[in-house]
Amino acid sequence: MKNIIFIFIILFQSIFSKEILISGAASLKEYLEKNIQEYKAIDPELAISLNLGGSGTLKRQLEQGGDVDVIFLANRDYMIDLKNNNYIFNEEVILENSLVLIKNNNTSSNNGVLAIGDPKYVPAGQYATEVLNNLPLKDYSLVYGKDVRSVLSYVELGEADFGIVYLTDAKLLKNSKVIEVFPTNLHKPIEYSIGISKTTKNKEDAENFLKFLRGKGWEWLHLLNCL
Repeated sequence: MKNIIFIFIILFQSIFSKEILISGAASLKEYLEKNIQEYKAIDPELAISLNLGGSGTLKRQLEQGGDVDVIFLANRDYMIDLKNNNYIFNEEVILENSLVLIKNNNTSSNNGVLAIGDPKYVPAGQYATEVLNNLPLKDYSLVYGKDVRSVLSYVELGEADFGIVYLTDAKLLKNSKVIEVFPTNLHKPIEYSIGISKTTKNKEDAENFLKFLRGKGWEWLHLLNCL
């Protein structure tokens, strides 16, 4: 009898548990972590898990049946594709960003190793490739990172002389500095789009958290003014 009651309790908790999983672009790490923490004061019973990575990788995870409630990517085209193929209910842009060139503090020359995100999977790498096609940097060799934070790490550790990352990443620099903010006409608009997965089991909680994020744009603007 006790075993039956225990099994019933476990099943009840699994059915009625309040939990959502957010897949977010790596460049959103601090923004999402801060807002998840703040949201706990609004809904302390809701457990929010965060899965960070390159936007292309996160998109494939959802397409391959990954257990995701909310997806938040740094490439709107990816989100439009997910919507058109019925993986998400809708998509909307709630944040934007800019692209910058960073340089390790110990680099004395104007050439060397340039790190960018792998353009096959990383939107920051795709935007960086557009910049390089429109405004070629001379005398460099390319290395690719799995996401924009890997690029940041390469430059910070001196494994690359230069890197192309988002403006919001500049707040994390300790051993490097921003030497150029690229004009926005050199690349497509950098738009962060968010949507709710059609496989979510907690749509109402996901919608409430998305509504909360819509009112937190000022925090993102603060990151954009970090230089």
